[in-house]
Amino acid sequence: MKKSICIEKLFVDLPFYERFAKVREAGFDYIEFGSWEQHDVKRIRALLDENRLKLGCFSGDKDYNLIDPAHSREFIDYLKRSVDVAHLLGCENLVLHSNALAEEGRMCTAGNEQNDRTKIACATKNLLEAARIAEKDGVTLQLEPVSNYAKPGYYMTTSASAADIIRVVGSPRLKLLYDIYHMQLMEGDLANTLRKNADILGYIHIGDVPGRHEPGTGEINYGYLKKVLVEELGFDGIFAFELSPLTTMEACLEAMRAF
Repeated sequence: MKKSICIEKLFVDLPFYERFAKVREAGFDYIEFGSWEQHDVKRIRALLDENRLKLGCFSGDKDYNLIDPAHSREFIDYLKRSVDVAHLLGCENLVLHSNALAEEGRMCTAGNEQNDRTKIACATKNLLEAARIAEKDGVTLQLEPVSNYAKPGYYMTTSASAADIIRVVGSPRLKLLYDIYHMQLMEGDLANTLRKNADILGYIHIGDVPGRHEPGTGEINYGYLKKVLVEELGFDGIFAFELSPLTTMEACLEAMRAF
């Protein structure tokens, strides 16, 4: 099983570049983070090599919104730059959002004033172009719905709001990033929703509800969901822990290793 640690949520008592060694020390093979532009990409490449780590994903959209017609050119141009960085870092996945999440999770609200028809049409247009780039350059785009509890004003807040567009685009390089924490808050019925979207699942984010802590600390039956994903659906992508410890880092790491 491929397990990743989001280093913007864990080991945050350490400077960013010191967290790589901690991930390896904890026994995990993958890391991820959000925006790349504020970091030293060459230093990240060296740290990945030094610690025998792989980069699971990072965000490919920065401040440019999928749903805003005024951002379309900048969205595609920035995606191309992100693809180049992904190649440099050996990363196969770029995360996209309806409302871009930049440094430290800051959300861009441009385009929110548009009506739903415009947002959906713009997102579809941009994703068709983005998928062509991804197919040409060999990366996979992971479109992520996010709860409006965490990000008020975020547009794609349910699995269907992203999945319907993914299916219209119809590219093998455009997948659904299913964040279990966000989707429990927004829609529940997790197992059946995973089954319904098995054909487009590309990446899984993990955090329990409430509080976005490690599996086993809240209301979600992660043991059952793991069985559905791995044994029933044959999901072989990355399970990424995007969460913070409920009590101690040691207890959190133990729970993640046991998942």
